[in-house]
Amino acid sequence: MTDPFILHNPVLWRELAGRLRSSKTVLAAIAIAVVSSLLVILRWPTDATIDLASQGALEIFRPVAFAVAVAVMLLIPAFPATAIVGERQKGTLSLLLNSPTSTTQIFVGKLVGNFLLGCILFSVSLPAIFACYAMGGVSVNGHVLPLLLVLAGMTFQYSALGLWISTRSQSSEASLRSTYAVILCLALLSIGPSVLVGKQSGSTAIASQAMTTLSPIPALQGITGSQGTAQAMGVQSGWVWFVIVSVAIAILFSLMTIRMLDPLLLDRAKPAGKVLDSNAYAWWRRLLFLVDPKRRKSSIPFWLNPVMVKEFRTRRFGRLHWLMRLVSVCAIISLVLAVVATTGTVKWGVDRIAASMVILQIGLLMLLGPSLGANALASEVESGGWQLLRAAPISTWRILSGKLLSIALTLLLLLGATLPGYVTMAFIDPKVSGQVGNVLISLTVAAAMITLISACVSAYSRSTAVSTATSYTLLLALFAGTMLIWVFRGSPFGPVLVENALLLNPAAIAMSEIEAPGFNTYSLTPRGWYVGLVICLIAGLLLAIRTWRMTRPD
Repeated sequence: MTDPFILHNPVLWRELAGRLRSSKTVLAAIAIAVVSSLLVILRWPTDATIDLASQGALEIFRPVAFAVAVAVMLLIPAFPATAIVGERQKGTLSLLLNSPTSTTQIFVGKLVGNFLLGCILFSVSLPAIFACYAMGGVSVNGHVLPLLLVLAGMTFQYSALGLWISTRSQSSEASLRSTYAVILCLALLSIGPSVLVGKQSGSTAIASQAMTTLSPIPALQGITGSQGTAQAMGVQSGWVWFVIVSVAIAILFSLMTIRMLDPLLLDRAKPAGKVLDSNAYAWWRRLLFLVDPKRRKSSIPFWLNPVMVKEFRTRRFGRLHWLMRLVSVCAIISLVLAVVATTGTVKWGVDRIAASMVILQIGLLMLLGPSLGANALASEVESGGWQLLRAAPISTWRILSGKLLSIALTLLLLLGATLPGYVTMAFIDPKVSGQVGNVLISLTVAAAMITLISACVSAYSRSTAVSTATSYTLLLALFAGTMLIWVFRGSPFGPVLVENALLLNPAAIAMSEIEAPGFNTYSLTPRGWYVGLVICLIAGLLLAIRTWRMTRPD
């Protein structure tokens, strides 16, 4: 007898049918199939022979496995992150919760629907995976089955995590931003403590090794036979533990989400605000925040762009107290890394500490930049504010420049916050001082690329959620995809292909300037800067044309 709880769940079939009808799902499946197939074609043997002991199949199996895992990290979270908050914005969540369907059935339908969708997306890479098996050297029990279990664990964990964040968020773009931030921490930052501890022993080492089970990277390294890289980083973790931890995290967040799916808990009254007319409080507020983020008394000076001022005054991360918090966190982390290098707590050279600072800056830019750029024009169109901008006596150039300046100044402020760390690095090792300028130029190019690409996507999108998800996917594919090619340099990718791919990545250009391990053999400047500027020029032209057309009369 079939189980009506799953098979007859109306939310499951509604969720799955709606996702499969979307053209974005079809394009995502085609992209995964094409990329995985091309990786196999690159190393397919010309003769009709196989070798069970050959490493050729493993050399192509590694990039295929990592490429599919990166696709899961980029594409899967976008669906559950908008599942519940999208219902709230459309006004159907209250109807759904007050229907005869229980909250458990609603959640299970959405969770299973997103999980099946994720399985469908990464299943299109099965022909490429089994082609590696046909080449010899790859087994079903030792490689294929563990890889599929890790991908399924990632999909299950990210689906449950995205649904929980979607329940607590008030907008789709905020849910997407938070979901990608948490997944980035789980995948990358969880390895950080183990990298710092290295091969030391004790309770600290045990705790740092336990944190690596949150990341799929060590599990994939063990499956693909690149365990030597993991050991060199101080990371040792089996794929079995990752699957167990992923299921445990998914169950925990599932229980928390089911508890939150209560009409009484989801019914949040809008804050009435504070009624204060005390001049003493107003002066204290200005003194505390340096500039009152909500001040409307004084007029905007003629030399300031009114659209830029409007962006800083209305968005959350534009207010001064939020910017001061972000800058303080960046400055503290950069100084901590400098102190670690000075005291010799970790046996690293200045180049590796500087590389960590570059990764930190790129991570912050990738976390904050796409969310700001994706809201530039799409949020105005979605909320109806664009009609007011069109009717205002403001030129197209002034609107566009104000939007871009509000994003670029925020990102440049983040970059400037880490300057104390670079100054400390130059004081420790004077030979690094000549490279700091080139590193800052590369990071500035990265900020410009993130700003213009995300704003260009926003101009061609009709909703903020679609713009945010697309911006994160494109930029992460650009930055993480080129780094993935660098990871598998030599096999199957040759040095010329790797160097040309790194020219697209300003982070790799900065790493080559500080001579980070693995990047000191590449000469990427100034060609990489020119490539980045060309990308910025193309994105800027597309953005300007689209904005000009949007300001024309209908």
